[in-house]
Amino acid sequence: MDRLDVDTAVLRMLDHAGGPIGAREIRNGLTHAGFELSEATVSRRLRELDARGVTEPVERKGRVLTEDGRAQVRARLRGLEHTDLLGRAIDVRTGQDVLNLLRARRAVEPEAVRGAAGFDAEVIDALRQSLAEHRRALEHGGPIPRQLVLDFHRTVTEASANPLISAMIRMALDPALDHVEAALDVILEARHTSAESISEHARIVEALAAGKHERAATVMTEHLDRLISETAAFIDRYEPELVDRLLASAREPS
Repeated sequence: MDRLDVDTAVLRMLDHAGGPIGAREIRNGLTHAGFELSEATVSRRLRELDARGVTEPVERKGRVLTEDGRAQVRARLRGLEHTDLLGRAIDVRTGQDVLNLLRARRAVEPEAVRGAAGFDAEVIDALRQSLAEHRRALEHGGPIPRQLVLDFHRTVTEASANPLISAMIRMALDPALDHVEAALDVILEARHTSAESISEHARIVEALAAGKHERAATVMTEHLDRLISETAAFIDRYEPELVDRLLASAREPS
């Protein structure tokens, strides 16, 4: 049983109450919410909340929230809302979902590259080595090194100095979306354009190495524009359900 979940439930009950409520009433509310705690445990938890300054007793009537407690409730509700939004945003199951994701990435990845801090020689060398490995795999007909592709995008966008862009990048490149890359691999192979991604990635790296972030952002936009175009063309040529099946297969645990 997660203490944070229990505390959040307690704080929400106090927030909704019209006045002080006691341990017994809180325990009953927690039971309805699926938390099985004894009244003694609830009383102890309330004393801990008192000590943290988020609740306070009112004579012998029960507890109410302090100002800090009300602020915490609002913060936790925002956190729950953001978690729910993230869960829905990364639930990519259809070809249209893939297009929506790529368009979102096109909106933020170039901006992240444009506003990134400088990349040191070690990072640039690592990016060049990953590109060489990607190129060798393609030349030898082996499986596409999917993790290298994902790591490339995460590396070149993670240095953004804009905290909002950084947050959106983490959402757009969340590991829960890695299965989308598997579907994109099939799409690019079917359209014989996998090598173009390597060329585009290489141009981004060389622009960053030269400190030309605006140029790197332009190439990133062109790269994502192409992925969107290739995906849309694939969906138009084949039944849309094919992409749905590719995504479903990629989501299955290996």
